[in-house]
Amino acid sequence: MDIKMILGVIGALLSVVGYIFYYSKMFSPGGTKPCIFTWLPISIIIGFVLFAQIKTGANFGALITGVIMVNSVICTIIALFYFSKKQQAEWTDWICFSLAIIAIILWKTTSGLVLPVIIMCIADVISFFPSWQRCWKNPFGESLPMWTLGCVKIIFGILAIQTYNITTLLPHLTVAGVNGIFALIIITRRTFLKKRK
Repeated sequence: MDIKMILGVIGALLSVVGYIFYYSKMFSPGGTKPCIFTWLPISIIIGFVLFAQIKTGANFGALITGVIMVNSVICTIIALFYFSKKQQAEWTDWICFSLAIIAIILWKTTSGLVLPVIIMCIADVISFFPSWQRCWKNPFGESLPMWTLGCVKIIFGILAIQTYNITTLLPHLTVAGVNGIFALIIITRRTFLKKRK
């Protein structure tokens, strides 16, 4: 078997395991509640990124992106139909959501793949601000294994890439950064709140 394929499959499986932790936490008392302002733009963004990675030679390195896309759509549906009425939108949610949509529009009006991928990665980071804000307020409700595995899986995703360029590599680095920030918020906030108690 191709070593790239093995690495890509391992990364994809780690991603699946991470989302299992996330879903189990989602439906537990006091657990995380997926934010529609994060997951809706992410679903669109990751869909484009997956297309760009396949088009530019990521090969098995795109397996992780595919898993993320599928689960982003699932999280969007759950957020929309199950949690949206239970969450109160804050003004920062609308700003981040609007900026993400503007970035998506810029992608649609930009030719080529490199610049749109950069724009999409920026939009990806912006889209997570509402969820980071909620994580800051309720770090015990978030799934630490989900975001920690999210960093680990990227290592396998990067190693599985067939052709290295900005469109195949930058999205993985962005996902690693997003997941790393989540893990850092959870660890530091939990430690601080435990000490304060």
